[in-house]
Amino acid sequence: MQRFYLPTDIITGRGCLSELGRVTARYGQRAMLVCGARFAQRSGLLPRVEELLRAAGVQVTIYDKVTGEAELPVVDEGIRLAQQQGCQVFIGFGGGSAMDTAKAIAGLMGLPGTVWEYHEGRKLEHAGFPLITVPTTAGTGAEVTMNAVLINPTNDFKTSIRGDTWYARVALVDPELTLSMPPNVTASTGSDALCQAIESFTSLGASHITDGLARQSIALIGDALYRAYSDGSDLDARDKMSMGSLLAGMAMSNARLGAVHGMAHPLGAHYHIPHGVVCGLLLPYTMAYNLPYAVAKYAEVAELLGENVAGMDVQVAAERAVERVRELIAQIGVPLHLREFGVREDALDPIIEESLPSSSLKHNPRVLDAEDVRNILMAAL
Repeated sequence: MQRFYLPTDIITGRGCLSELGRVTARYGQRAMLVCGARFAQRSGLLPRVEELLRAAGVQVTIYDKVTGEAELPVVDEGIRLAQQQGCQVFIGFGGGSAMDTAKAIAGLMGLPGTVWEYHEGRKLEHAGFPLITVPTTAGTGAEVTMNAVLINPTNDFKTSIRGDTWYARVALVDPELTLSMPPNVTASTGSDALCQAIESFTSLGASHITDGLARQSIALIGDALYRAYSDGSDLDARDKMSMGSLLAGMAMSNARLGAVHGMAHPLGAHYHIPHGVVCGLLLPYTMAYNLPYAVAKYAEVAELLGENVAGMDVQVAAERAVERVRELIAQIGVPLHLREFGVREDALDPIIEESLPSSSLKHNPRVLDAEDVRNILMAAL
């Protein structure tokens, strides 16, 4: 038995940000908009967003405290501010960290206990407040997922809080909002999207529904990622990356992911590597290790990424997929070795220990134990 669940109302297309005031007003007259501090200053979009909300009769509190990863203290402070302001609806506006922070604030406001308790495994007692997501990057898929990836900065422990009620009520996916992304952010978020698409395609939880979404996502990202990286003003490429990221998010929220994400979370937390960068770096090494267990699907990945595999042996085509991914990651400037971030062989044990319980690792097409994880990390060093 398989289940596919996605209750989010998804609005896409160039300029669809104009719908923000109307859709927000459905859920309340007092909104909190969660975004990153640097993004708020750099993008110049906030005055337009505030005007859209005001025109719809919505009062807005701007909470721009997200910096880098989505962290528990920032969620906690946001909950207290939202309670003080009487916020009724929440808007996650930005990249994955901003959307996950908004998701956690909306989901936990009104629940007993602290964000730290839920991060450590306390069950969600009931639904939180309505959430609207507006991605300004093309990569995380957080606009259509039911989990918030959060880090406890006191011990660098990174994990998700998740629940069926944490899906956004509405996602506004406007590719024009991604035009301001610099090349390094395009590379990082695009690597994340590609990894999510491939991992959900080969996940043990994949279904015919998620496979269809993942296939289309891989094809779109394969066509557009380098173009968006090399020319940020290429709106056609931005369009395809936004849709590819969205489809990957839809696929992974139901199929789940794989070993890359299981290892990426502790590596990112301990070594402060951007999530998309570590995903892109690990992807070809993990694919190579998984290859005997996902030959047919990797052969499809090669074709979806534009390789001519007509008449090619399926094993050779699968190997070509690994090489094409490695080439694409290098083309967009993602480092190819973990040692560039200070990771050492003698420091792998805690990374391995924290990777093994991950639900992503458990959905990997090849069953992995501690020695397998070590082998992949050693290859990536």
